[in-house]
Order: sequence, then structure tokens, then C-alpha cells
Amino acid sequence: MFKLLKNATVYAPEKLGVKDILIWEDRVIKIGDGLSLPEGHEGKEFDLTGKIIIPGIVDSHVHITGGGGEGGFTTRTSEITFEEIAESGVTTLIGVLGTDGYARRVKDVSVKCMALREEGFECYFLTGSYTYPIETISGSVAEDIIFNPYCIGTGEIAHCDHRSSIMTYEEMRRVCADTRNGARLAGIKGAVNVHLGNYPDPADYFIRMCEEDITFRPLIIPTHITRKDYVFDSCMKFWEYGGQVDITAGGSGDASQHSYGSVQALEMIWKKYGTLERVSMTSDGNGSAPVWDELGNMIGMGKGSCKVLLADLKKAAQNGVIPVEEVLKTMTTTPAKNYGLKTSAGKIVEKGTANFCILDEEFNLRETILNGKAVWAAGKGVINHG
Repeated sequence: MFKLLKNATVYAPEKLGVKDILIWEDRVIKIGDGLSLPEGHEGKEFDLTGKIIIPGIVDSHVHITGGGGEGGFTTRTSEITFEEIAESGVTTLIGVLGTDGYARRVKDVSVKCMALREEGFECYFLTGSYTYPIETISGSVAEDIIFNPYCIGTGEIAHCDHRSSIMTYEEMRRVCADTRNGARLAGIKGAVNVHLGNYPDPADYFIRMCEEDITFRPLIIPTHITRKDYVFDSCMKFWEYGGQVDITAGGSGDASQHSYGSVQALEMIWKKYGTLERVSMTSDGNGSAPVWDELGNMIGMGKGSCKVLLADLKKAAQNGVIPVEEVLKTMTTTPAKNYGLKTSAGKIVEKGTANFCILDEEFNLRETILNGKAVWAAGKGVINHG
């Protein structure tokens, strides 16, 4: 059946202004002005005057099988649900394992990835975890990437963190080389997602690696870069060198702890450089959010949510420092490009998949459209699932 979305302000993520979007089943057929339903065909028209349409969010760092466990067995977080994803406006996601590479396995992440794809999401995953030697399915980083079409890199490996295996420079370089070689043989871009703790100068490894071999530069994606001001400064050196960086959304920052808020960091980059190119934002959804004392003992635990991405988009829009479309790119086209996705993920384009978020004028999510169908609506929850 045809569906016609009329009179919405469209960000594709570039701002197109007020447009109509014609959909057939799960595909965008036409974007334009004054569109009508095709004569002689069944269809339905929706007047979205006053509403905003943006691409479905691309969340490239989600603990789809849960995370945590740093405070004992009861602190393990749960695997993500259809509703938790849909109510966040996320339609494309990349699953990672995280801290626990012992009781949880990459196989579990792979299976959950397949389940989410069956539910209609565009989902991929990374092999590996915080632990070194790297936890894999096949026993080889490269073989995991070569022989599984949805395995698109390695991560979340941990660097400069008290929960990591404290990889040496040569060990990290080998992980990156294995990822790069596996990706080349699989015909994909490849990526290494690097969790950062609060040790100083985390980007020294990345810059040194790229100085030795520039082909590593598009591979490495450091994340959680705002947790300390000196971590941020180090990662911005890598960004200035041509690398990419990832900001974990939802952070409020704490000057007394020398940390930056997520939107604050975006605005700092924009004010200094006038661009957010190669800067992405992710949620760390369903991962653990532990609170530590000075000796590394866990004294509190929270759980990440994918909803922080749209919350940060709304906050940035209200602040008005950065154009909305530039913020939107950090959670749509930029992560899609960083991970080499070859689909229309993060875009609203003709012949592309009809994955959208419908927002009100205050940037609150009203509906999530997945493959041309509304699957979540404000005040109703999940609809059209299964």
C-alpha cells in the first residue's frame, strides 16, 4: 500500500524544508512538493503539518545483549528489547559486547543481532570485548569478519581503563591490523571501536599507529571521549590528525570531575572548528553506567538508554548554537560512514528504506517508522510489532 506523508519539515539529514514523502511498502518513492497518491492504487494520506521528519537514528554503540557485571552478578544489565529500541527512534544499530568477555560471548551478540534483524531493524555487530586476547567466535578476528556478513569490525576493546587488559601498543596494533585485513578480504570498510577510560593521553597509541601506517586512520573510533577534559583534548589531537571520534550522548558533565557534557563538547568543537565532520554520537544503550570510588570500587550502577540521542538532539536544537542538521549528522550519516554501511541508513533518500522519526515542533518523538510502518507511537507504545 502507498502512504503519503504531507507537509512535514524534512531533515534528510540536510534540511529540505516542508516536503511530502511518498512511500510504497518499505521504500521511499518520491520526495517533493504537492505530491499525490497514485491514481488507481490503494493508499493512505497523513497530514503532518507542524511535524518534523528525520532519518531513523543510527546508534553504533549498543550493548544489545546487556553489559555490566562489574559489581557482581546482580549488576549485569539486561539484553535490549524491541520497545527500548523503537521508543528511542533508532532503526539501525551496531551491537557490542563490552566489559564481560568471560560469562558473555560474541556468539550471543551475533544471535541477538540476527533476532533484531528478524524484527526489522538494520543491525550489525562487532567481535571482541574489553578482554585481551580478543574474544571471538571463530578464534580469529579476521575470520569473524570474513565469514559473518553482519560482523563489521572489532570492539568494544578497552584502552586506558582499569577494567581493560591493559593492551600494549603492539597488541592493539595487531588487533587493528587483523581487523583491517579481515575487512579488506570481506570487501568492507572495517572499524575498531575503542572504549576509553580516564588514563592520560589515550590517543597517543592511535596517532603513533597512523604515523607508522596511515591506513589505520579511518579504522580507529575512540569513544567516551568526554569523560575527562584531558581525554577529550587527547582525542581531539587524533581528530585534528584526520581521525574520527565518538561522543557518548546523555552526559551532563561535571567541572569538579573535569568532564564535559555531550552537547557541551559538540558545541565546543563547533565553535572552535566550525564543523562536526567525523564526530559521531552514540548511546552506550543497555550498557552499565557504574560509579566508582577513588580505588575503583563500584559504589553505584545505572543502565544506558538509546533515548539519550534524541534527548541530546532536542537540547542542542534548543541551545541553537549548532544547526540542527549538523547535530543530526552525528547520529545518522556520520556513524553510517564511520562503519562503512552500504545501505541508506541515516538518510531519507528516494529508493532508500523508509526508516524515519516523526517529531513534534519541540523535537519530542511522536512516532518511529520502521520499514514504512509505524512501530511506536507516543502515548501508545509499541504498535505493529510481529
